[in-house]
Amino acid sequence: MKNRFEQPPIGIMVTWGKDMIQEKGGLLAFIRYFEQTMKQEDALWLQKSKNCPTQDISYVYIIVCNQVRYRLFYGGYQSGETTIHNGNGHSWSSRQVIRWPRLVLAGPIVKAPYKIRQKGFQGFRYVTEELF
Repeated sequence: MKNRFEQPPIGIMVTWGKDMIQEKGGLLAFIRYFEQTMKQEDALWLQKSKNCPTQDISYVYIIVCNQVRYRLFYGGYQSGETTIHNGNGHSWSSRQVIRWPRLVLAGPIVKAPYKIRQKGFQGFRYVTEELF
């Protein structure tokens, strides 16, 4: 298969949708939880994704409310059953078995130092240069 990139991608962008954020207690509560959880170097986050990146990448950028807000390290792709903390915005201590395919995102997070506008989309898109 021919490589369709002039330069190899360094990462991907994914979008957090309104429905997921509302399900987790609203934007402010969810962002606070995410930032607190992911500031540690050994922190992991599982992002639902039907597809696995086919290119070798280092970063995952997260789009929230039409802006690129965060950068994390790409930790691989998993499928199959696992148990996670999957709160509903009230209690993040509940554990749940998930079966959906997922990207593994590794901390620590890096917050975007300025506003980077980017409309959301489904799935992921490759990024060929560092955004921040």
